[in-house]
Amino acid sequence: MARLICLMLVGVLCLGGCARISESRFNPLNIFRGDDTPRAIDPATIRPLVPADRVVQSVDARPLVAAISELEVTPTVGGVIVRARGTATAAGAYSADLTTAQASAEGITLDFRAFQGRGPGGGQVTVARFLSDAELGSARTVSVRSASNSLSRRR
Repeated sequence: MARLICLMLVGVLCLGGCARISESRFNPLNIFRGDDTPRAIDPATIRPLVPADRVVQSVDARPLVAAISELEVTPTVGGVIVRARGTATAAGAYSADLTTAQASAEGITLDFRAFQGRGPGGGQVTVARFLSDAELGSARTVSVRSASNSLSRRR
């Protein structure tokens, strides 16, 4: 009986010490783990994935609509809502949008763009866009361009 108690005591002491040894450098299983100490990294030695002088330019493939017939600028809280109606060269125009062409202190110019449909005749297209006070800045005039004309409104 005493021998069994001694063996159990030795077993408990050995297993209790495993927690310490498992993180120790004396454990043979830690040989391939490597050094876990954090190292200071100098930001100057890291090469960025995207170079700082790279210029990203997006090109909108949608053509301008044929003509603009209506333009409405409605003031709202925090900006204005610009609503434009135009005629596309073909019926079934889709993905219409007012995109920013120019922004200056005098005014902001928007392009009325849409993918053209395949139907016969021109189709009416209506779009709206919210311009915040931050986008407008001190601009007093909002202009919308199409392929043949442009309309502008003062806000």
